[in-house]
Amino acid sequence: MTATLPETATDVVLDVRDLVVEIAVPRREPIRPVRGVSFEVRPGSRLGIVGESGSGKSLTALSLMRLLPPRARIAGGHVLLRGRDLAQVSEREMARVRGGQISTVYQDPMSSLNPLMTVGQQITETIAAHEDVGRREARGRAIEVLGDVGLPQPERRIDDHPHQFSGGMRQRVMIAMAICTSPDILIADEPTTALDVTTQARIMELLGRIVDERRMGMILITHDLGLASSFCDDIHVMYAGRIVESGSGDAVLRTPAHPYSEALLDSICGLDRDVDRPIAAISGQPPLPHQLPSGCPFHPRCAYAKEICAAQPPPAVVVRKQVAECYFPVAGSGA
Repeated sequence: MTATLPETATDVVLDVRDLVVEIAVPRREPIRPVRGVSFEVRPGSRLGIVGESGSGKSLTALSLMRLLPPRARIAGGHVLLRGRDLAQVSEREMARVRGGQISTVYQDPMSSLNPLMTVGQQITETIAAHEDVGRREARGRAIEVLGDVGLPQPERRIDDHPHQFSGGMRQRVMIAMAICTSPDILIADEPTTALDVTTQARIMELLGRIVDERRMGMILITHDLGLASSFCDDIHVMYAGRIVESGSGDAVLRTPAHPYSEALLDSICGLDRDVDRPIAAISGQPPLPHQLPSGCPFHPRCAYAKEICAAQPPPAVVVRKQVAECYFPVAGSGA
């Protein structure tokens, strides 16, 4: 008898269920840097996945595109794109999905763009790879999409090479390349890391406008909980390969339920911060995937941890409008 998956809601574009990523290690048991991650993305929605380096957020994003590093594989769960499980399709089918139905904006456009090709050549090549269009039509669409992302004089700049653009303009070119095929899902992996603060704000404003106008589902991967909370409809906070808290961006920002979320927010250094007050820091380091502590993986760094936290994995509990994996969730002012 063949098991069948429960149907995905009709308004869900991407449905990730219990995703497990496993990395083979010579002469040792495989490690699992992503352990049972689930989320949904709807048209026009913005989902933020937040956590420190090593939390598993970027590996989660790479698994959606089936672009995992050597020796890594999807070992469990499902990645349903409009009902089709991408974890099971052939590599040939995935080649059509990448850049066609799911596109990515990376944090360093200079290493993602080909320095030997004009930006126009790179965008038209993307269009031609996924659609049956002529060279003239592809070039016209490339000019149009460069204009859509705010590139001045796109008719002229289309024939320039990446090194002829500023960092912010290169990122706009990357966004143009990502949206030129009108994908269902746009993944933005730390898209503003290499940019100054003013340019960061402009790029995030641009991404928000594109998602709203084109009704794409967007996944923002970032270590900045403040940025994600102000930009995203919903937030998933990741730690040690698990989603430890999920809720609306506003709720997580105002009243975090998991101690890790609270610690991330406390460590944000804003311009209005009291200069005489020490900057909060989370003690210790995130655990390595092959050295996870027993019980709750955050308990060695947690100010609220008790004996049970080290003994057993915590349950998922509802706290106000969030779900948190914690025995002792933060009460918050809104409790």
